[in-house]
Formats: sequence, structure tokens, C-alpha cells
Amino acid sequence: MGAAAGHLDGAAATRTNDHWSGYSAHSGDYTTVSASWTEPTVDCRTGGEVVFWVGLDGDGNGNVEQTGTHVLCRNGKAIHTGWWETYPCYNIIDYGHVVQPGDKISATVTDNGNGTYRLYLRDATQGWTEQPNKRACSGAGDVSAEVITETPIYPNGPSPLANFGTVTYTSVSINGRPLSNANPQAITMARHGRTIDTTSSITTGTQFSNTWLATN
Repeated sequence: MGAAAGHLDGAAATRTNDHWSGYSAHSGDYTTVSASWTEPTVDCRTGGEVVFWVGLDGDGNGNVEQTGTHVLCRNGKAIHTGWWETYPCYNIIDYGHVVQPGDKISATVTDNGNGTYRLYLRDATQGWTEQPNKRACSGAGDVSAEVITETPIYPNGPSPLANFGTVTYTSVSINGRPLSNANPQAITMARHGRTIDTTSSITTGTQFSNTWLATN
């Protein structure tokens, strides 16, 4: 989906970005990141797209090794898919499996240490798992680890944010330890001076939520 490029809120702990929200750790070296979530029901009356993912890199460099789920509103209907990406060499690649609202999703990205990354995605409700090992693009450096709610970016700018209600990420870990141990930075999505989703504080060390506010 591309790397983060947003606006820092001065010295505040939270920053805004026009297509990312969630949490990013970017003050160390990272080898693995994991999270689970229940695939939200998306209200497509206002259109748009939304992506839920975990990944390495992307916040401090131009690479991202990532996997997750994508929801596209088409003709008023929400189309859910599972995917992987090693940006910028490969944009989002659909696994071709069924994903439905309410499905229990878990995802992990791990640096194998040999230039490849294990991109694990499981839909426990539908009963499928993908865990390919994909070679990263030149420039990958494990400079960040993140769990992100996003909209894709197109030549005319980021997609409208589909109304996903609230997504709650659980069992979030970075380098095998609770999310909160990584001193991550919260990100909220904002456009034209308006916040369009929120990021909660971290609870139990391993859980947080993003909540939709507006499409654009």
C-alpha cells in the first residue's frame, strides 16, 4: 500500500497521516510483528476502501513488507479480500480466498534473515492460511514495525475511507513482546485539517482500536 508520508503534530506523541492510522514503532531494529482482528462489517453507502494490515518497514524508508485484508466498496457492496505486498516491487496481491465480515483474522510478518520475509495470514473462520516467503525489494531495512488501518493511494490521491465502524487489533506484538514495550507512536488519519478516524490508547499492552469518523 506504500510507505507512510504524513504530518507530524509538533512534539506530540500522536501524529496525523492522510492514509495511515494505528501504531508504528520506528526507533529500533525489528524482525517480526503480529496482530489479530475480527474483520469489520463495512457500510458502503459512502463508498471508499479500507485496508487492515501488519508490516515491517514503511515508516522511515520507502519499502513495506506487509499482509492483511482489504475492503473495497463497489456498487454499494463491500468486497473483502486477503492479500500480501512487498512494496515497491509488488503492489497488493490478492490471495483469492473468501473473507467475510466477522471472520477471525491473524497476521504476522517476519524477516527470515536472508532477504525474504514470511507473510503469514490466517482466516480461522473460513479455514485458510497463507504463509509465503517473499523476497523484499532493495532498500528493506526493518526500520519500523506497524499495525495499520489504511486507504490505498492513487495518482489523484488517497482513496476515500470506507465506513468500517471500529476495528480492534488484539494480541499485537513486536519482536515477540507486547506492543506497548516497543514505545510505538499512535497515528490518526486526517485530511484537509479534519480527523477522519481515531486511534485509541493501548490497553493490556497488546490491544487498540481504530474508529471511523468520515470518508474524506
